[in-house]
Amino acid sequence: MKRFAALILILLLCCPLAAGASGTWYSFTEDAVPREDLGFLVQEYTGTVTITFLGDCTLGGEEKTKTAWFGFVQTVGHEGFAYPFRNLLSLTGTDDLTVANLEGVLSDRDLPKVKKKYNFIGPTAFTEILREGSVECVTIANNHSHDYDTAGYKDTQSALTNAGIAFFGTDSVAVWKNSEGLLIGFLGVSGSLSGNRAVAYRKKAELLKTLGCSAIITVMHAGTEYQATPDGYQNQIVKIAVESGSSLIIGHHPHIVQGYSIVDGVPVVYSLGNCSFGGNGNPRDYDALVVRAELAFEEGELASETLRFFPISISGDSRRNNYSPVFLKGEDAARVLKKMEDSTGVSPGEFDEEKGAGFTVPAP
Repeated sequence: MKRFAALILILLLCCPLAAGASGTWYSFTEDAVPREDLGFLVQEYTGTVTITFLGDCTLGGEEKTKTAWFGFVQTVGHEGFAYPFRNLLSLTGTDDLTVANLEGVLSDRDLPKVKKKYNFIGPTAFTEILREGSVECVTIANNHSHDYDTAGYKDTQSALTNAGIAFFGTDSVAVWKNSEGLLIGFLGVSGSLSGNRAVAYRKKAELLKTLGCSAIITVMHAGTEYQATPDGYQNQIVKIAVESGSSLIIGHHPHIVQGYSIVDGVPVVYSLGNCSFGGNGNPRDYDALVVRAELAFEEGELASETLRFFPISISGDSRRNNYSPVFLKGEDAARVLKKMEDSTGVSPGEFDEEKGAGFTVPAP
């Protein structure tokens, strides 16, 4: 029976996924690489791929909040699946792909939770929130994806696969392929890259290179909660990711905004903060970021990267978390960008409400 379950999981992980945006997604483990689907003799794509990154998204919450009127589950129940990301569609709905951190479990089963302070879960129908929000891919490399042990983790993967949403975690990767054969690979890191974790990460990075990915993006879920500056674990991950060929590194987990830096030519955004976060009805900090990355390619080679920072509040209601983020303007936007500069000592640039604040760097 265990072998059968493992086979089903492998089949789920290697199936191509199409979720409404341009291109085709593949989620797979090292044991189930869809080489025939990803193979492309010559990649000569010239153009720009636009990717939107969202921070911590908990589509559910603790079990005790399931029936609370102002909890995430009931709020979506009376507002609809489109509600959480409705205000971000000007970015998520106009890009080539959107990647979010799915922090929690999606399952319809009554599963025993692991012993920890917070356990987050939502019904599998909440994959429709991602689809309505034009989120095509999620990382499940985080400290809440196993809140209901391995069974909950597998239920989440199955729910995402059934909904046509790609994913990657510490045990799997994702690859996006456009119509001209350009491949972009995604790697997930949770916590640190010490010991065997570093070995496994490097193997997956090498796999993406051998498949012919023109860009590799590492999404790290790491850092110290509510600490404004990057910590040793984040810096460790960045060092190994850069050495392993990552073109861009995006982070979250501290639940607050941190800044960015350029490490050996590679842009690193240390923490986006939260996004649509059902795990807390009144979090300590409502400020966060959405990042849009524009990757320019010339004949299949990454030529330059432009990052644009859009400050958001994770709630459209200043009195409580209503789970529907909104863009910030004026002094509110300036406050968030100042937090970025204070975090790493690097200015995010001049802010424009339509274009955000940002910079362009040549490919490393």
